[in-house]
Amino acid sequence: MSQTEPETVPSAPTEKTEVPAGQRARPGILRRIVDWYTCRPAREAVRRAASAGRRELELLGRAKAAFNTGNLLRQPSDPSRKSLAGAHAAALYAESLTWALWSSRPSAPRLPPDELLLRDEPVTRELGLSEERAHELSQLLASPALAVELAERSEQEQSAAATLLKRAALVAIDVHERPQRAAAGITLLAFARVALTLLALALAVAGAVALRPQRANLAAGKPWKTSSSLFDCHPEQVECGGVKTRILFHTRDEQDPWFQYDLGTKTTFSSLRIENRQDGESDRAVPLVVEVGDDGEHFRQVARRDSEFSAWSPSFPAVTARYVRLRVPRRSMLHLEEVELYR
Repeated sequence: MSQTEPETVPSAPTEKTEVPAGQRARPGILRRIVDWYTCRPAREAVRRAASAGRRELELLGRAKAAFNTGNLLRQPSDPSRKSLAGAHAAALYAESLTWALWSSRPSAPRLPPDELLLRDEPVTRELGLSEERAHELSQLLASPALAVELAERSEQEQSAAATLLKRAALVAIDVHERPQRAAAGITLLAFARVALTLLALALAVAGAVALRPQRANLAAGKPWKTSSSLFDCHPEQVECGGVKTRILFHTRDEQDPWFQYDLGTKTTFSSLRIENRQDGESDRAVPLVVEVGDDGEHFRQVARRDSEFSAWSPSFPAVTARYVRLRVPRRSMLHLEEVELYR
């Protein structure tokens, strides 16, 4: 045991040694309590499983860099470059997927990317692709000049290929980073256990405050619409456009995309809770303007957010209106997970 660890707990008695019960019960209980709060056994086990070498981390870093660059290419600032954006983004997603697959076997002989995918059971299992889609993905990975090949196809086919490769790369990175995230999460779990214990004590003292009724969401069950729709989203199934995500809607790439609630009658409210897309592309919702109106045609601004956010709860002096609209005042796509309204 290292010098920094606490004093050694007496060993369990053997058949030839008798230790009085009073001497062995208290240290054992204290040690178990300390181990539970610090997550020491779990932390040591996860640390052994997540002992990724420098090479594995380097390959995962390359995978994420290629993935992020692919995302940038799919949103070209110059419209004239859009015709090839999908092809080049697909090539970068394929490169990202290849790096992520290689990270699981950095010292083994390098196999072709499509063979690496077939041998990476955790990734293929999580992808859950149909036989047809799996074959399509393998063909894309096997192409020696993917960007050149896709450039001869239509923009729609380029976009479909890029979407498939993007999803596969995202899953591969997630699967191979999971042990490292778990190791980091153990420390957070230890802090959480301490925090939850303190919280439980606080709730016991302030039970009446903790049990007070929650505010009613005024937008619950109200009809809504968007400026356009790129995909049919199914947040209850965690899916939109073939991608695992909890977004409620997804507009097209357009000028001033918006989401609008019709409350049915004029309603008084003073705050909202807006949850941005959590799995990426959250910058598309910035800046975000909250507007209200009475006829669905004319609106006035009551709040604005100019910095990127995960969740935003704007509050403002109480207003009375029938319609509530969230709008991005620029060319963009808009996709959010939750929009709630409160008095």
